[in-house]
Amino acid sequence: MKWLIEDMQESDLPEVLNLERSVFGVMAWSVRDFESAIASKYDAPMVIHDGNQLAAYCVLRLLGPEAEILNICVSSPYRRKGYGDALMDQMIDIAAGQGAGKIWLEVRECNEPAKALYRKKGFTDAYVRKAYYSDPIEDAIIMLLER
Repeated sequence: MKWLIEDMQESDLPEVLNLERSVFGVMAWSVRDFESAIASKYDAPMVIHDGNQLAAYCVLRLLGPEAEILNICVSSPYRRKGYGDALMDQMIDIAAGQGAGKIWLEVRECNEPAKALYRKKGFTDAYVRKAYYSDPIEDAIIMLLER
């Protein structure tokens, strides 16, 4: 199934922030983080809506020969239905189109569904950042896709 992936707009921010806070708690991005991503020439923030409902969003940062997936989130009613898959494909395609040979991301050690998606897309474990996340304290797995 193919969804319309659109550039994130400031009008999306109330829904994005509600979803961000509900999923990431104290680690949630602020409104300024998202405003900065929307304004940045290096960032590609995107959303998918299902009708009037925000289903998912992501932020990709393009850094010349490398890119970093800064944020990806799928609302719980839309999980395991291909939305995260579609956003990952879009970010990988954009990064490749901009000449990025490496794409980095970080994920909570316990987030098995996310790690499975990333591995399906070709990401491999690169290294661990000890106690990177808070509430609860947990390691971050840094993953890398090389093209």
